[in-house]
Parts: sequence; structure tokens; C-alpha cells
Amino acid sequence: PRSRLPGRAESSTRDAIPARMTTAHSGAVLTVDELARYRGEPLCVFVGISTAGSGIHNVYPSWAPLFAPGSVLRGLDLPEHASPRQYRDVVTAMAANPDIGSAVITSHKLRMYQACHDMIDVGDPLARLTREINCLDVAGHLRGFARDPLSLQALLGAVGDGPLITGRPMVCIGAGGSATALLLAAGLDLDATLADRRPAATAAGARPHLTIVGRTAESLDALDGVRHRSQIPASAITFRHARDARTTGDIVAAAPPRSVIINATGLGKTAPGSPLPGQACFPPGAIAWDFNYRGPLTFLRQARQAGITQIDGWQYFVAGWTAALSAVTATQFTARLLAEAGAAASPHAPSQAKRRRPRTRA
Repeated sequence: PRSRLPGRAESSTRDAIPARMTTAHSGAVLTVDELARYRGEPLCVFVGISTAGSGIHNVYPSWAPLFAPGSVLRGLDLPEHASPRQYRDVVTAMAANPDIGSAVITSHKLRMYQACHDMIDVGDPLARLTREINCLDVAGHLRGFARDPLSLQALLGAVGDGPLITGRPMVCIGAGGSATALLLAAGLDLDATLADRRPAATAAGARPHLTIVGRTAESLDALDGVRHRSQIPASAITFRHARDARTTGDIVAAAPPRSVIINATGLGKTAPGSPLPGQACFPPGAIAWDFNYRGPLTFLRQARQAGITQIDGWQYFVAGWTAALSAVTATQFTARLLAEAGAAASPHAPSQAKRRRPRTRA
């Protein structure tokens, strides 16, 4: 089979990666060996941890006409701490299969870059700054992109019909890929960054102060590296180390009034619980924004009990996928396209998200 890799891959596709199947989406999740053998309609691969439960399986048939008419989507599950060999096996299998056109990567963005950046063209400015890959164009020369920052910048004006987020201090709990995207969305003019192929600062007055709370010093150091590469002033970001929920809760309780408190962890979706202690205290006038849209969403339940505005992750889900699919299909990411994608996805939104009418900018 032909390969679109820039060089010879040093791996095979023989490592066993279990598929997770559900009756709701029977056949919607492939193993890496099944991926290599796939034949059929042009395929978009969704690489995640528990992809069978994602709403994208319901939404994608409505989105295919917007991005890649006639294409289908299948999931591929990798464990949270997959080995570099497993990531390289996945990229090798996709590059060698002419029926695979693209891939969208969610939970594995940073590790995919670390394991495979030598196998993929990562000339995209945002991929170089973040050192992550959240989508792959597999149809031609294998190219990687990082488009989560664009999706979040489109949402920072307003998410839902609650108060505007612009100008509010933000506290992001979690120091992974979503925090990386938020750092760039808040600190850079991303359109100018992509056009100039170098970091372009946003206007100082438009930059909200961002606090990022991480469980490990290593994760915070990595984010500070992104900040440095992106030439975002150190004064715009505060990094806080919190080893446990109690410390995190103290940081949140001490945040300025009207802060946006963000759950950018998998807690409440891929893992039970919340990053906050049971009796969570939020600052006055705060907004709680959970980047998750499915699962028990314990963080939002705590916010509801505290009587503050809650926003779930449905609009982030829509914007994130729209930005990623735009990149791999050479479709311009615009406010109009985002509105069309949101309208097509709305019949499948969770009931809480259906009650919101998002106002987005892109």
C-alpha cells in the first residue's frame, strides 16, 4: 500500500488496541488493525479515549455535506497514557490507507505531537506554538494542525445567552490541551498569527487575565513554555499548583468577582467527580463553564447548587469540531460556517445545551 509519510515509519500495526463497542453505535469504533484494513467511503477517524459515547457519531452525518460530502466517521480508542509506539502505529495505518481522508484528535493532542511530529508535516503555526496536533489532513501530504485555540477564541465573546465572557478574569482548572488552547485564544490574535506565521499579540486591553491551575509542576512548566514561545507577557498569566481538590477550591473561592471558572479536566466526563471539593464556593457573580458536555457534569451541579450561571461544553464541542474539520478540508473557518454547523448539530444537543442560543464570533 502507498504511504503518505515523509519518511519510513519505525512501527507496525500489530499492537492490540481494544475497540469499545456499543449497541447505539455498533461498528462505530475500530481497532488499529481494522483501521489499516478499512475499505469504503472516505473516512474521518476520531481518535480519543472513549469515542463510542461521543455525540459526534450522531452529528457527523449532518456535517459531512458541509465539509466532506460522502464521508463517514469512525472512532479509535487509545488508553489515556498510550505508548509512543501506539501513536506511531495509528499514524502509519492512516497514512497507508487511501480510503482515510482525515483525523480529529481530542484527548491525545499533546502526546500525538510528541510521538509523531517527525512523521507529520507540522508547519502550521499553532501546532508549532502549542506542540500539539488536534487534526490531520491524510488525503494528500500528511499534515497536522492545532485548531482548538481558534474554536475557543470564537466562543470567548459569548457562550450561551448568559453574561458576556469578554473582559472577565478566567480561572482554568486543568493544565492540558484545552488549557493550552485557552492560553493562545486569550493571548494572541490568532487570525494574524496564522496569516503572518508568527505570534501576533492581541490588544492588551482585550486580553483577560488568565489563571491556570494544574496538578503537577511539569504541566504548568510546559504551559509556561507555550506562553514564552507565543510571546505572551508573563503578567497576563498566573500559574497555580494545586495537588488536590481542597487547594483548587481555595484558589477558586479567592478568585475575583465575576470570574469565569472553567473545568478543563476530564472529571465529570471520562472520570467521575469534579476538580472542586464537595461544598464548592464560587466568587460572587461567577460563571461556571464546563468544557465537558456529556457525563454526570458534577462541576456544573456544584455551580447550580451555588446559584451561579452554568455553561456546558456543547458549544465548545461544536466549535472544536468545526475548526478541526475546516482545517483538514481546506474550508474557511467563519462565523457563518460555525452557525451552520451549530444549526445542523442542534437536534442532537443535550437538553441543557438546547436551551441556549449561542452568540459566537470567528
